[in-house]
Amino acid sequence: MDSSRIGAALLPLIPVKTAQPRVTRAGVDRQRLFELLDAAMDTPVTLVSAGAGWGKTMLVSTWARAGRKPVAWLNLDRHDNDPQTFWAYVVAALRTAGLLTDGNPLAALTSVPADQRERIRVIADGLNRLPDRSVLIIDDFHEIDDTRVLAEMSDLLRYPPEPVRLLLISRARPALGLHRLRVAGLITEIRAGHLAFTEPEAADLVSGHGVTLTAPDLATLLGRTEGWAIGLHLGAGFLAGHHSRSVAEFAGDGRGIDEYLTEEVLANRSRRQRRFLLQTSICERICAGLANAVTAGRDGQRMLEQFEHENDFVIRLGDRPLWFRYHHLLRDALGHRLQVESPAMVTELHRRAARWHAANDSVMEALTHAVAAGDWTYIGRLVTGQAAPLVLSAHRSALVRLLRQVPADRLDSTAELMICAAVLLFHDGDYEAIPVRLDHARRLLRRRPGDEHRPVELMRLTLRLAADRAVGDLPAVRAGCDELLDLLATDVAAGGAAVTQQRAIALNNRGLANLWSGDLDAAVRDLWASAGASRAAGLELAEINADGHLGLLEVMCGSVAAARQIAGDARERAIKRGWQHTVQSVAAHLAMVLVHLERGEFADAEQALQDGMRAHHSEPEAAQRVVMFGAQARLAATRGEPAKARVFLEAARADRSPRTRIPWLDRWLTMIEIEADLAAGDIGAVPTGITVADGDLAQQVAQARLAFAHKDFRRAGHLLDPRPAVLPYTAATVEAGLIIALIADIRGLAGQAVDLLSDTLRLAEREQIRRPFLVHADGRLDDLLHRLQLLRPGDGHVTFLEEVRSAIRATRKTAATEVLSEREAEVLLFLPTMLSSAEIARELGISVNTVKAHIRAIYRKLGVAKRSEAVARARDLGLL
Repeated sequence: MDSSRIGAALLPLIPVKTAQPRVTRAGVDRQRLFELLDAAMDTPVTLVSAGAGWGKTMLVSTWARAGRKPVAWLNLDRHDNDPQTFWAYVVAALRTAGLLTDGNPLAALTSVPADQRERIRVIADGLNRLPDRSVLIIDDFHEIDDTRVLAEMSDLLRYPPEPVRLLLISRARPALGLHRLRVAGLITEIRAGHLAFTEPEAADLVSGHGVTLTAPDLATLLGRTEGWAIGLHLGAGFLAGHHSRSVAEFAGDGRGIDEYLTEEVLANRSRRQRRFLLQTSICERICAGLANAVTAGRDGQRMLEQFEHENDFVIRLGDRPLWFRYHHLLRDALGHRLQVESPAMVTELHRRAARWHAANDSVMEALTHAVAAGDWTYIGRLVTGQAAPLVLSAHRSALVRLLRQVPADRLDSTAELMICAAVLLFHDGDYEAIPVRLDHARRLLRRRPGDEHRPVELMRLTLRLAADRAVGDLPAVRAGCDELLDLLATDVAAGGAAVTQQRAIALNNRGLANLWSGDLDAAVRDLWASAGASRAAGLELAEINADGHLGLLEVMCGSVAAARQIAGDARERAIKRGWQHTVQSVAAHLAMVLVHLERGEFADAEQALQDGMRAHHSEPEAAQRVVMFGAQARLAATRGEPAKARVFLEAARADRSPRTRIPWLDRWLTMIEIEADLAAGDIGAVPTGITVADGDLAQQVAQARLAFAHKDFRRAGHLLDPRPAVLPYTAATVEAGLIIALIADIRGLAGQAVDLLSDTLRLAEREQIRRPFLVHADGRLDDLLHRLQLLRPGDGHVTFLEEVRSAIRATRKTAATEVLSEREAEVLLFLPTMLSSAEIARELGISVNTVKAHIRAIYRKLGVAKRSEAVARARDLGLL
């Protein structure tokens, strides 16, 4: 699932989590702390760290509202312990505050990258482009205990972004690498000692409660509370209106404070108000609608505003009175009292909260309350009915953490919970076990009314497709896509974004299944349809995935230039959006590897390959794994590294699931294997039977190369006769034309050879294809190119021809330098002289037979037949 901005669908609580807490009652003037915070802005990082009740949030919020610096605020909770979720909310906070201007990479970000390094790069880049002296305040940072989030924040703080000031509010010192910042003086720390009330501040505080204390009593209260804000409030409340009470009676122990806090807030309340506070304490955040649902009342708005006005323990989130939260201590105390007084009611309250959140598209919050209620059957229905988009999104980890709380013996009790079990298996990568669970779910579903089948069937098919695609069972993927599309067809008339999105994803899956099965026409139709449907539905990641596979199809059996356009655009969009290392961008990266390879751009091919490998690692997929290793093998073979190519080919065929069925890719690997053998000079026996898939020109060319290496020019020519059309298969067409031209030259048809080569070069220049010239780089080709250059100087492709010849020379020089032994290089130095083999042997102090063996090796490695040719070739390569 996707949206034009982070959070529209998957982060529904953005308005709440990015709102600054607001204090409506007049507080104590704490100018000294405001000045301390002002001074802290001279350092990149500020940490306000103290236990509960020290007034951290209220202090920072009041300071932020009074200041002139642009401020973004983020309230964290335990659900944010996932790197993508955490950073998505950070970006949302910056956007809500209006800090993301045009040109900032975070402004257009619609999904946080799954890859850790890419995620940090994008976030750091965006933070470094914020307006100068912006402030990012993250409250309740102690809620974060995920080691990945902490590690990424630590990495970011190694080199704090220049324009932004980061202010963390936490109950405890966060597990971040702050030592270097301390040593360098780059962090300001405000702790309990700073927050502790002074005597004048304490006097103002208790006075606000209508209490006047003598200096000794004030000192006693201050001493017993140690300046703790909430303790002072509680002590003042304990004394207010009770002249018989004394400071000495205010014990200050935890139990006493807990009891007093509930009594103070609940005292003199109506039965309805008391019940309202107790029942709504199950919610981390509360609004009128949620309060009404939980309490079965209608006065939630009035109650919340009244409580906020009357005390500082009910806090408004944001300027508008929409969402509120209770002070942590108050919520804990109320929750304890609720558990003591009405334990049987707690489960029902969580059920009510779960259903309200589900109805308001807050799926994660709904699941959290359902888990608290132990409502396992409802969890299953919620997952199949509303949480499907989370399974294939960045929020899957958070979903899985909640599903792991479902008792194992309940996961096979309903069809929906069987689906939940399959989600856990999918997350763990146990794809082979998924079909059994899904089949069991289907059997359980048969006992139920037909109108309950559809959501389970949609989820079942979606998970089955994801699992089949992961292991490379392409026939199963195609069959599943057909079934899913048929099911979705019943909803076409009704329309809706969800149907459009699911159809786009199903077409995408069927398109790639058709591609790797060899049904290229069907693959083109489905992938173009998927790209269009994804664009219409706002599924940019799915569109990038479809375009990436279209790019692979083009470069492998179509136009290299078209592949560069399609895959290049997809790759650039992925980079711009911060999705460079998501699984959906893998195909675009690999397509560009093959494009750069055909164009002879090896360094660019290596970079695209590295990006593809990192993206593939985020969610391995069998077919993409084969393409990745196959691309590496072809790159190695083209660069004259056949041993390395064979290692990659072996890896491409290893560790496969028994269900892997990728016939077209297996034929592609066979073609690359032939190229690796030819690069190694290992041509094997003369092929007696040549089997080539119908219409697969790349396979024809590979077999023709093999026949050409055996000097069976008749068979090579037969394989490429009639001459292939220009499109599709432009890369193979160029290589085929090159082989035909070489055969004509061998047969003494010099004029025809030049004409054929000219036509081939024209197509190669248009598509910028150079690889075939590099793999056929021998003396005859160079002579033929040179002859063309002399005979057709006005052909219009002189510059490209010279680029090709220069690339051939560079390739030969590298190859020759790598393969000539030290002794062969010494012998080579004597070849331009008039010395005989015997005389060279005497000069080097070796036998004449050894010299002759070295000379034969030199001829072979330089691709020549006689001494004069070897000298000319060596000079051409810069070896002499």
